[in-house]
Amino acid sequence: MRRCAACRRIAPKSELVRFARDPSTHQVHIDPDQRLPGRGAYLCPNPNCFRLALKRKSLERALKAKVAPEMLRIDHSP
Repeated sequence: MRRCAACRRIAPKSELVRFARDPSTHQVHIDPDQRLPGRGAYLCPNPNCFRLALKRKSLERALKAKVAPEMLRIDHSP
């Protein structure tokens, strides 16, 4: 079980989209297979959660790194 960084809903990991911060470059990537190394954070595959994460910068806080706004403007449903 994981928590959405935007709406705070708890859901199984398989129902959420994982974002991972690369440990060496600190760049944030979408992790569709949920296997990339590094710090991870999750969002519901709901466009409202992506907008909320962008507005509140909750994904940036969770990952402790900058997230490109264009990464959150596209629906990244699994």
